[in-house]
Amino acid sequence: MGRMLLLLLSITFLLSRPTLASDRTLAAEGDYVAQSNPNKPLAHWKLWHLRNGEYEVQETLAGPTYVMQVFHFDSQFLPNGFSLTIDTDRKRPKALRSKAPWKSYPTIVTCRYTLQDLTCEGENNGEKSANSIVPQQPYVFVPGDFYALDRIWLMTGVVHLTEHNHSENAAVNVYTTYCAPDKPESDLKAVKQWTDTRICSDRPIQLTYAGKQTATLLGKAQTVTEYEVWSAGREPGAWVLNEFSVLQVTSQGLVAGIHGKSNPELGYAINNYKEYGSWLPSR
Repeated sequence: MGRMLLLLLSITFLLSRPTLASDRTLAAEGDYVAQSNPNKPLAHWKLWHLRNGEYEVQETLAGPTYVMQVFHFDSQFLPNGFSLTIDTDRKRPKALRSKAPWKSYPTIVTCRYTLQDLTCEGENNGEKSANSIVPQQPYVFVPGDFYALDRIWLMTGVVHLTEHNHSENAAVNVYTTYCAPDKPESDLKAVKQWTDTRICSDRPIQLTYAGKQTATLLGKAQTVTEYEVWSAGREPGAWVLNEFSVLQVTSQGLVAGIHGKSNPELGYAINNYKEYGSWLPSR
């Protein structure tokens, strides 16, 4: 009888304990697609709302599933980090990697943004490196020479930085690991390595308000804000339209479409969008 009573008390205690909150909640997901072929996903992403109030977008390429990029945002949805992992042998336990004949290691670059510094850590072929610089605000980071960078989430961060600073004329600085010493332009490709954690500045991005339009995005017709994207030119003070020069931004501040000004079929968008709850208030 005593054992039965103890068992019942134990069960009652366990059932009465509050369920531990998950460290993150899935807020939305969708596919990253080219405007010219929206039915063929380039990648699939998931937007997580973290327990600490911040956000994280995890995206896996549709073809090589061993390539993952992660965009980090704070509670105001301002970008505060980026990471990229390429791991062709991701299913092999870490303890066995060094014993494999080919010694397969992941290639990783992880950067965190603060007001005081931009810090990047890298791992390539088992060797680790780290670097840090004092950035000029506002800024974002892009991995050098990474062919599949998601422009949708990169530019979503740029939009929020621009609007947070209440000035469409304030440029957003860009930093990269796509660095090179002082060499002729023809030699740059041979010396630029995105896996190196040297950090250098790239051409800034500036947005210009272009009005509001009605567009069919995320599976429905809605009013979007459009921005034109400008990049700093080679000459001091010169600005040129970016190749993907028009951003279409929803009321939440999500860049749902990017296209060229002269060729609207050239660009990127979000397809198969699913939202599991309101994850950002309307602006």
